[in-house]
Amino acid sequence: MKPVDRALVERLLEDETVSFREVSRRAGCSDWSVRAIARDLAGGDRRMKREVPAGAGEPIGFVDWLIFFGFVAIFGGALWFVVRRAPLDGGPM
Repeated sequence: MKPVDRALVERLLEDETVSFREVSRRAGCSDWSVRAIARDLAGGDRRMKREVPAGAGEPIGFVDWLIFFGFVAIFGGALWFVVRRAPLDGGPM
């Protein structure tokens, strides 16, 4: 990965009719780099949005449901065991 020529990008960004993609093509860098430099020049303190990780937003699969219901069954079984062992008259166990 080659370093970005920030001075060239800043010079190209002075022309507001040129898009970020065109600036990135002329400067030989990614449009994300151009956007980050433009944000720095504008004085923005907000972070740039990053790509969504792979698998985010996908529906839950069968194995995930199986694991979930396994935990529910273990918790339910433990609760059942505790309630079953509790005395009904409130005396000692």
